[in-house]
Amino acid sequence: MTVRNTIMGLRSRLLLLTLLAVLPAFVLIGYSVHVQRHEVEARVEKQALRIVQAAIQEERQLIGTTRQLLKSMAQLPAVHPDSDRRRVCGEILAMLNRPNPSYFNLGAATPDGNIFCSALPFDEAVNISDRGYFQLAIHNRGLGIGEYQIGRITGDPAINLGYPVLDNNGEIAAVVFAALGLSWLEDLMSSPDLSPGSSLMVMDSGGTILARSADSPFNAGDSISEQPLFEAIRQHTGGTAVTLKDAHGKPTLYAFEPLHGDANGRIYVSLGIPAQVAFAEVNRYLYRTGSLLVLVSLLVFAAAWFGSDILVLRRINALKYTARELAGGNLSGRTGLTRGSDELGQLAGAVDDMADALQRSNRALRTLSACNHAVVRATSEVELLRGVCDNIVAFGGHHAAWVALRNETEPERLQLQSLALHGTDSPAGSEPLGLLDMQGDNHPLRDVLELGETFVCRDTCSDPAMAPWAEAARQQAIRAVVLLPLQLNHRLIGVLGIYATDTDAFDNHEIALLGEAAEDLVYGIRALRISASHERAHATIAHMAYYDHLTELPNHVSFDESLHERLQAAAPTALLLIEVERFHPINEALGFHHGDSLLRDIGARLGQCLPDAATLARMRGKEFGILLPDNRPEAALACARDIIATLEAPFTVEGLILYVTVTIGISLVPDHGEEAPALIRRAGSAVRQARRAGEHYALYVPEDETRAQRRLSLAGQLRDAIDKDELVLHYQPKIDLRSQSLWGVEALVRWNHPRDGMIPPGEFISLAEDTGLIKPLTDWVLNAAMCQSARWRIRNRPVPISVNLSANNLHDGKLLDKIEQMLHTCDTDVGLIKLELTESALMLSPDKSLDTLRQLHAKGFSLLIDDFGTGYSSLSYLQRMPVSALKIDKSFVQAMLDGPESLTIVRSTIALAHDLGLKVVAEGVETQAILQQLDALDCDVAQGYFFSRPLPTDQFDAWLENSPYHYYSPEPGNV
Repeated sequence: MTVRNTIMGLRSRLLLLTLLAVLPAFVLIGYSVHVQRHEVEARVEKQALRIVQAAIQEERQLIGTTRQLLKSMAQLPAVHPDSDRRRVCGEILAMLNRPNPSYFNLGAATPDGNIFCSALPFDEAVNISDRGYFQLAIHNRGLGIGEYQIGRITGDPAINLGYPVLDNNGEIAAVVFAALGLSWLEDLMSSPDLSPGSSLMVMDSGGTILARSADSPFNAGDSISEQPLFEAIRQHTGGTAVTLKDAHGKPTLYAFEPLHGDANGRIYVSLGIPAQVAFAEVNRYLYRTGSLLVLVSLLVFAAAWFGSDILVLRRINALKYTARELAGGNLSGRTGLTRGSDELGQLAGAVDDMADALQRSNRALRTLSACNHAVVRATSEVELLRGVCDNIVAFGGHHAAWVALRNETEPERLQLQSLALHGTDSPAGSEPLGLLDMQGDNHPLRDVLELGETFVCRDTCSDPAMAPWAEAARQQAIRAVVLLPLQLNHRLIGVLGIYATDTDAFDNHEIALLGEAAEDLVYGIRALRISASHERAHATIAHMAYYDHLTELPNHVSFDESLHERLQAAAPTALLLIEVERFHPINEALGFHHGDSLLRDIGARLGQCLPDAATLARMRGKEFGILLPDNRPEAALACARDIIATLEAPFTVEGLILYVTVTIGISLVPDHGEEAPALIRRAGSAVRQARRAGEHYALYVPEDETRAQRRLSLAGQLRDAIDKDELVLHYQPKIDLRSQSLWGVEALVRWNHPRDGMIPPGEFISLAEDTGLIKPLTDWVLNAAMCQSARWRIRNRPVPISVNLSANNLHDGKLLDKIEQMLHTCDTDVGLIKLELTESALMLSPDKSLDTLRQLHAKGFSLLIDDFGTGYSSLSYLQRMPVSALKIDKSFVQAMLDGPESLTIVRSTIALAHDLGLKVVAEGVETQAILQQLDALDCDVAQGYFFSRPLPTDQFDAWLENSPYHYYSPEPGNV
């Protein structure tokens, strides 16, 4: 079927050439018919123009006659409205109308349009002032021609003409008119020049038929405004010829021209000739000429059909049969045609030569396909090399194939990796010719390895390059050799060798295909090596994704997945979240390297005290997580106690002895939730609960989450409270114990919430520190305190005010600029402002803190260290700081009567401060006994509820008026 289709395709091409030969004759006939059709159209248009011209001539004669008639009527005395002969006007006009049947009526009207005289009688008053001919006659004082209209007296269609009647003064006294019927147009319909079946129509500008011939598809009075003919008339108002379909759907050639009038009042004459009649002669010519040409073409096509089969297609059959055999895999197929000098003879020889080349190349293609097969399916490099060698021998029909790769330790030598021999399935032990010994100066493998060039020997017996191995080749019937370089990433890694038993076995095309096979082999080696590298990388990435690189414990991702799995399985579970306390100071003091070492040791020790079914993970930073397969509270608490006991023993890190404390929060499944994020969050809440209670571990209490939600809500409201000035300052006095006078006050911020009332300072101060609002909060306190100081100074109460500076404000690079602006805005005396800084805040960054303190001191501020004894400041730093006083934390002051330890600390602190020239302020003084003890220890200043609680401004003013302590009076050393 394919051969037949191909023959038909060639035969079709020959017939197409024949068709192209006769095509000009068809084109010539078509052109002739086209010219004749244009001539017919021109003839019809001329015929229509003759008829229209005749109508125009007739119309001109009638209009001229009517003009003379109207002029004559205008001279009659009877047509004057005021004439005494007016009553006989109608009779006179009727007498004039009888010999002129072309006129439907004659009459006269007053200048305002009222008809007073008519050849035809009328009963009612008639006014023609709106008629165009009447208005033209009045306006032009001459003949006025109207459009086609229905007469108001006659009721018949007519063209009306008017003429003015002048009185003796030359004024228009009346207008005479004549209604001209269309009977003159009927004469046009009987024209002998009309072709059979032609239709002649006369129509007005609105598309109404005024007159028609007998063959017209429309009647007089019909409207054709929606017909294609009238659309063409509107588009070509000057007249033309068009071909349209008539009312019966038959093609008709129309020609039309206007008779007279303006664009809105024209009368048109249209002549329609059926296309079948108009082009009858042209169609007969086309039929006769076309039939003759078709007959000649058929004869030519028959000759081309049978001649092509005898002269061309039989030889093409032989060529196509051979091509089909070759395409089917029978490479021994030949055409059997004689080679000749003609095109088909040359083509037959080329096909036979191609078959020979295909037979030689097929072996190389099978080899390439076999190599690709091995590359795709191999899962290891050894399997790949073995598969390639086996397939080259099995599918390529070669005697032997081997692969040798460079020795890693001796790159100049090759090491046999795989070998396949024809006729044996067992791997051979060595390369058959002994080429891999690399002996001799002109060794063929050296050029392959050093230059990367393919070595080809088509006859081992005669090629000088193979002389040292000619005998071995003869014994094994090896007649041709090809050595192909294997190049990976621009580096020669080995050689692919192929041996054949046929002389001239490897032609250029076959060598190119074998070169592609060698490239595919290298690609396979590269892909397998990359795959192995990727597998190792994936294993490393997977380990990094789920394990902590520092402790080698599962990380938080692995912990979350394990928790999700246990939740999905509804397994009883307890979650323990462990946080290492005071880990940051260890990192700061010893360095991150020692901190990392400590975390590794903690992780190892935790793993030793947990049951085998438990899951231990390092979460983030200083946090560890544990999943216990037991949700009983007593089991979880017992595990927490075991952990505390395990970590009590000191850790040795780089020769240093360190003691570690942890806080453990516990949440249970399902008591405390069935979703991983909630369980982890609630375990964290339990950690904070344990810290507040001073315990090492705690079980989650639901109230803590309510408290956390309240803190979250307050965090947003605190920002608004700062901006909306909902905060107030309370002032707690400080009393100089020697002079019993007011030494100053401490400004303490309070939050008067509009809904919840007064919020405890301990709640919103810690909230501000946690949310980062401590900086704007401290800025507000500073500004409010400075402005209050200025107000007291104006009232002659120069009371020093102490303000606490947070660590965030202390390390704020804009702190000095802000304070300078506040001093200027409030007009504050810098000598009345004391700044208190906690010992722990100063030691976060000692050097930077020292620089800031010096700048503040230089501006005139008095500086105090708050909560002294709770931090880690050294005497060297304390000695360098420009401070004027130390404040002893109330925890030591209130406990000094309960034991010698706190008393010793207070005594030592006072002695140390005095030795350094500093004053000492003791806070938390609530009893007379504490005050007496401080006085005995030579303390300088005391502050506490014994003197007064913190008071708002108005209450503090009242307290000061009634207290035994006098106003502040500056004295040396007070600041």
